[in-house]
Amino acid sequence: MAGSGGRSWKKILLWVIGIAVVAFLLIQLVPYGRSSHSNPPATSPFQWTDPQAEAIAKTSCYDCHSNETKWWWATQIAPFSWLIQRDVDGGRAHLNFSEYDGLPPVEEFRRVVEGGEMPPIQYTLIHSDAKLSDAEKQTLIAGYASGMTASGSSSGGASTSSPTPTPSPSPASTADAVALINDVCSRCHSADQALSFQAGSAAEAQALIDAMIQRGAQVTPEQEQVLIAYFTR
Repeated sequence: MAGSGGRSWKKILLWVIGIAVVAFLLIQLVPYGRSSHSNPPATSPFQWTDPQAEAIAKTSCYDCHSNETKWWWATQIAPFSWLIQRDVDGGRAHLNFSEYDGLPPVEEFRRVVEGGEMPPIQYTLIHSDAKLSDAEKQTLIAGYASGMTASGSSSGGASTSSPTPTPSPSPASTADAVALINDVCSRCHSADQALSFQAGSAAEAQALIDAMIQRGAQVTPEQEQVLIAYFTR
């Protein structure tokens, strides 16, 4: 009797394996996730001003948030192909670095990156190099804030909120800001990028300042106001 029971379990196991194999082969006939692979031309790519931030974005973001997706072998096999296609379609629809029109505002980008929502865990489990350290997050956010202006999309699409009014810098405050930037930024890198940066709003300027502080810059609240006035000049 014991032997008969063992043979029954083996038969059940073989049936389960057979059904699983047949089901796996059948789902390969579904074209979604395999037939729609495409990388359209980048007609209006996001203009990065920081090469380091761009490199981070290309490693951690571009597979789903650009027209430069790397369609690797798993994208040809269901059900992995379905999940990957869904992530790429959704990612491009919300933020596409190859089409800068309609990019989310800096505040939203910062919230998502700092909160660890992006890159998603299902991506970093396979692409371990896409995981972002705290320093890389701040570099990416600062580069995004700077690039929004360079791309001509500092508002990040339509906005229903009114811009925060900021005072125009006086010659004295401009000189103070330049001296402050040269002092704070030149300790780690060239100050040219910060000196040429122009924010579209006080919030965008604040995002860059916050990123500077996260990277070790020592700035008082009074100096922050001087920098905001300078960046929104």
